[in-house]
Amino acid sequence: MTEARLVLLVLVAASGLGCADVDDATDAGVRGDGGGDSSDSRPANPYGCQVGESVQLAPQPPDVLILLDRSESMAMAFGSSTRYQAVAALLAELVGSYARRVRFGYQELPGQQGCAGPGMAACCVSPPTVGVSLAAEAAVASALASAWPVAGGTPTAAALQVARAYYDGLADGIDHRYVLLATDGTPNCTLAGTLAEGQTPDAPACADALAQVSALYAAGVRVIVLGVGLDLAGAAGEGAACLDSLAHAGGAAASPGSPGYYVAGDPEQLRRAIEQIFGGVARPSCVLYFSPPVLDPAGMAVFLDGQRIPQSSVNGWEPDDSEHPRWVRINGEYCDQIQSFEVTNVVARFKCPPTCVDITGC
Repeated sequence: MTEARLVLLVLVAASGLGCADVDDATDAGVRGDGGGDSSDSRPANPYGCQVGESVQLAPQPPDVLILLDRSESMAMAFGSSTRYQAVAALLAELVGSYARRVRFGYQELPGQQGCAGPGMAACCVSPPTVGVSLAAEAAVASALASAWPVAGGTPTAAALQVARAYYDGLADGIDHRYVLLATDGTPNCTLAGTLAEGQTPDAPACADALAQVSALYAAGVRVIVLGVGLDLAGAAGEGAACLDSLAHAGGAAASPGSPGYYVAGDPEQLRRAIEQIFGGVARPSCVLYFSPPVLDPAGMAVFLDGQRIPQSSVNGWEPDDSEHPRWVRINGEYCDQIQSFEVTNVVARFKCPPTCVDITGC
């Protein structure tokens, strides 16, 4: 796996302080002699106050709540093991690989509370057994190992509703949030908790699940759908239309066409799908945050690896507020470069003349 490199955002204090004051405030932290004497003989910068503090900005790790199907059909053969065993083993392995780049949590459906008895056809749900956090790999692996397929329904809608309630109460400051729904079939429990068969998006259980996916997306949580098993390997497979609608409504479809869910028809496809999912959500963000908001953005310029990029909402950078920006979004090919790890640092500077294209001249 390619390791994400640290993205640096250099904030330059250009307002409210004189040049000598800025030099004193910053030189003591970066100069080798430790001095803060503003009477040194360094030449003045012709472009104004440019001295400032360097702030390391790591890509914000996203929240990913794994919602894993453990209904009875997950006990079906899948390669040399069962569907559940294959998914659980790969999730445990890859959660460990991405533990410092993704904040993982774990929830299962049906839930273990009152649904583990033999022969039960309940549509029970439980809250996440592992809360979303960094370094949760051991807890997730333990939860996966302690679960097993049970006789019962697939209460997708109610489980998604519980996931949304969990995220609504989670104040972790993370802007990028996901639910990974890993399932081998369509929902067959309505939100009211009754069994209801049907493979199409307008079937009662699927319609309820679709409404919950839409509610999650409206709340800023994207839903990724992973379809496990040969019966979901194509757009015409059993239940494919329902899962396809869930995947597209969740805002994180595998493709713009069908199927929109990630296909795992065999163990090798399963590995590729989970790696693609985790690799996608762990990419560096193209949104860079200022804390506190910039008070004087006059002449703001953004540089990628020393080269200035244009201010543009299509291919360049744009602030959320032209007067007091809280963040800058990088768009187009420049965002592609960041997310493919081609960029090692990002620099924002102020009081820059339009002719300044190289950071060494600013």
